[in-house]
Amino acid sequence: MKKHTDRAHVLVADDEESIRFVLREALESAGHEVQEVASGDAALDALATGHYDLAFLDIRMPGPSGLELLDRIDAMGVDTAAVIITAQNTMENAVEAMKRGALDYLVKPFSLAAATTLAEKALRTRDLHEEVRELRREIGRTMAPGGRILVTHRVHAAV
Repeated sequence: MKKHTDRAHVLVADDEESIRFVLREALESAGHEVQEVASGDAALDALATGHYDLAFLDIRMPGPSGLELLDRIDAMGVDTAAVIITAQNTMENAVEAMKRGALDYLVKPFSLAAATTLAEKALRTRDLHEEVRELRREIGRTMAPGGRILVTHRVHAAV
């Protein structure tokens, strides 16, 4: 499993060039590979054709909004952690973003430190979610009907 300390592939989707620039600079200086897009349609194309560990999505931009993209990411089955970027720091925006699958949100204007800290937090959370999925799959392989644990040859040899 890829850990968050590895070089992550990050998508930044925002119609403001200055926001994309600042995020790219911050994330690249933290060792990540960044692709920028200026619209929801371009973000959707990028997510459909590439693999991204993390996506920063503007809540309001041309084409699908960041919130709409969250719904589409879920429908497409894309395994990308998402952070919503917003200029309006309201509880309503935060709750709606979380309901739709965002791991967190970033309020404009933001510091470089806030952006990189949030990226690391989102990547760690994504790693933990993947680890839980792997553990659930492993448990599913070792459970017998009725909830009894199957003893594998490896476990039996160790006992």
